This record gives sequence, C-alpha cells and structure tokens, in this order.
Amino acid sequence: MTRAVGSARGEVARDLFLVLAGRLGRPHAAGFAALVVFALAAGCSRPPSGPPAAPVGGLGAPAAAGPARAGDSLAADAERYVDIVLALRARDRDSVDFYAGPPERFAEAERRHLSLAAIRSAAVDLRDRLAAAAPDSEDGRDRREFMTRQLEAVVARVDLLAGKRFTFDEESRAFFGVTADDGDPTSAARARAELETLLPGRGSLAERYAAFDRRFLVPRDRLQAVLDRALQECRRVTREHLTLPDDESVSIAYTRLMPWSAYADYQGRGRTVIRVNLDYGLTVDRAFNLACHEAYPGHHTINTLIDTRLVGPLGRVELTVQPLFSPQSLRTEGAATYAPEVAFTEAERAAFEGEALFPIVGIDPGRAARYVRISRLVAQLDWHQAVIAREYIDGRLEFARAASALEDKALMISPDATLKFFNEFRSYALTYTVGRQMVERAVSGGAAGADARWRNYERWITSTR
Repeated sequence: MTRAVGSARGEVARDLFLVLAGRLGRPHAAGFAALVVFALAAGCSRPPSGPPAAPVGGLGAPAAAGPARAGDSLAADAERYVDIVLALRARDRDSVDFYAGPPERFAEAERRHLSLAAIRSAAVDLRDRLAAAAPDSEDGRDRREFMTRQLEAVVARVDLLAGKRFTFDEESRAFFGVTADDGDPTSAARARAELETLLPGRGSLAERYAAFDRRFLVPRDRLQAVLDRALQECRRVTREHLTLPDDESVSIAYTRLMPWSAYADYQGRGRTVIRVNLDYGLTVDRAFNLACHEAYPGHHTINTLIDTRLVGPLGRVELTVQPLFSPQSLRTEGAATYAPEVAFTEAERAAFEGEALFPIVGIDPGRAARYVRISRLVAQLDWHQAVIAREYIDGRLEFARAASALEDKALMISPDATLKFFNEFRSYALTYTVGRQMVERAVSGGAAGADARWRNYERWITSTR
C-alpha cells in the first residue's frame, strides 16, 4: 500500500507481508514474520502544494443536467470524483490509500464531514453520469470507465460501512472485480516436497522453517545499512529500464507501536518516505524485498510514474487519490508485490544478497543461495492465504483453526497478526495474491527476456485500463 494523508492500508502484520508480498516483511503495511504484508499502511503524509483546489460545492449536484460531456465536463467530473473519495476518507481512514493533491482540499473534506448517505448519493450520481456519457476520444473513454469502476467500489465500501453484510466473494467482487481461487495444488505440493528436502529435521515443516528463518534476522544496529544498500541496488536496476525524474527520492524513517512493518508514504512529486516499524524484525531477504516492493520498482516508482506521466502532463487529477478498496489498488498492490521478480531473477537475488547484504549482517555469503531458494518456495504457498481468509471471514473457520491453517499450509510464522489484518481489511488480502497473479500473467506471460518483462511492467503500471 502506499499510504499518504491518512492512508489506511498498511503492512499489517509481519507474517502477512512475508507471505502476501513474497515473504519480504512489508502496507502500503503488515509485518509478516514469514509474510510481512507490506501493504503500505496509513501514514500521515504531507501532500505537496499544487494548483488551488476546485470548489467542493455539493457533491451530489451534477455540473449540468443529463449525461456527462467531453472536455470541461470530464475535468469537472474528475474533480468531483476526488472530492467524493476525500469525503469518504473523512469518514473512514481505512478507505483511502493515499492522497497527493492540495492539502486545502483534504482539509475541506475533513471540515465538511459529509454523511455516508450523502457520499453514497454523490458517488451513484457521478457513476451513472459517467456511464451514460456520449463516446468521445479513447483517452476520455478510458478515464470515464476508470472512474466508473472506482465509484462502484466506493459505493460498495459505503454500503459495508453502513452495515450491509457481504460474503468474502461478494465483497472482493464489488471492490476489486475478482474472487479468490483455489490456487494450484500441484505446484504447492511440489514446493512443499522440495522444502521438506531443504529443511530436514524433527518437528513439523512450519516449525523447521520458522527456526531456519530466524537465523537470518538483521540486527537493529545494522538495519539502516542493509536497507540503504538494498535500495541502492534496486534503484540502480530500475533506472536501467525505466525513466524516472532526476530529483525523485526515497528516504527511510522509523516508528513503533503500529500494526504494520513498513509502508511507502508517497509525498507527491516523486518523493516517498518509507516508514519502517522497529517492533517487527526483518530478515535479510525481507529487507531486500521491502526495498523492491515499497520503492524500486514498487510503490514509489509506480506513484512517481503516474504522477509525472498521467497527472502532470495529462491533467488526470483523479489519480491524485486512491481508494484503498478499489480496482486501482488491485493493480498497484499486485504490481508492487510482483516488483522483486521483475527486477531480479532468483539467481541474481541470491548473488546480490550473498555478496552485498550478508557481509553487513555477518552471515556466511555461502548460505545465500539455499536461503533465497527456500524463501521463493515458501512464497509459492501464498495462495493458501486467500482461501483461508475467505473461510475465516465467512465464519467457516474460527480464529484458532484459521491460525493453525495459516501456519501449516502457508508456513506463516505469526498467523495471529495476519488474522487481525483480515479482521480489519478483509478481502484486501487478495491484492497480494490474486493481484500478483494478474500482474505476473500480464508482465511475464510470453515475455522473452528481461527487456520484454520490463516493457510489460511499465505498460501495466502506467495504464488504468
């Protein structure tokens, strides 16, 4: 997740990130012991100054009677869309991932504090106007269809906040347009079989993995050096394939007593602060994954390219705000979760960690290949999380049995934290699993070589279709 002005999603529990985001430790926000849900949790960001905010006016009042028109009408509808999303954020912090527009606009939404009924009415009105709009340019159609899908998710979120009950599948379909599948049991069985070979000994596989994983924790006094070096390499590789502004930047800040392990707090104009929770431990591989997921080529890169290619030159103001529970989040969170695989093959990852990061921590570099291989195999079990989340949210598994299932099937080290994430963010968990699978198919399916993979990734993160 990319949280800014009161972003909500965050990296929820350490386990959640590791499993959902490839066992890194990430929130946009979750700290996964074996799965830090780096969902970029809600952070208080300071949106950059920008052009004066458009008058908020009555959210439900259309600019003119009848269907939306091209040109100025579309620009006005985009402004109205931003106001509707910010009005929802004023009611519920968890509903908005980030906002990177004029702070005055955010303050106005907080001041007005519209009711859920008023927000829903405005969202339905704008959604219907956009859907009924006369065809115009391809770009215009893209923007209208994008905002229509987003507003459908906003309406569903308001309904949930107002007390409507959804099954897990109904909710994920309303928010993200997808449902959880049962994964690939054959692939998971192969991964577990290899893990059994790589992690011999007594006790369950989950116990053996947890004991192995602890050996690679980064001491707190060396964490900054590890993160700095990981960010440096991720940035170097990303800039070889993507054009970023010369003045873009990422900095690290530390915090405590939060329900996530880290999140990318996008400040706007190519600047991000990655907030790392010192209450959660990071292994070497999770620290490296964090750098990729939150920064290069993950959330920071995604937000910067959208800002510099779509918001600035094309005036797509609707992209200055991101509802957390929306198709847009499925695309961006899925992309950030797959980002490490875009930037590095398993062999490249193991080589870099062994040569550059293990010496900082004082671990024998010769152990890197086996360590990274085990981490990648455990990541293949991530799909269990979505299935278990569905069973848990729908009441077919109570807390204790759901925790046991996550530990046994997904090899999750801290399942209690993940279940608490499910309690609050429910079907958002699919953005890390189903979202990642969508991006993998779009980016690597049929791609011949790294250059093709990067081109496909760039196309995915800079498109809203």
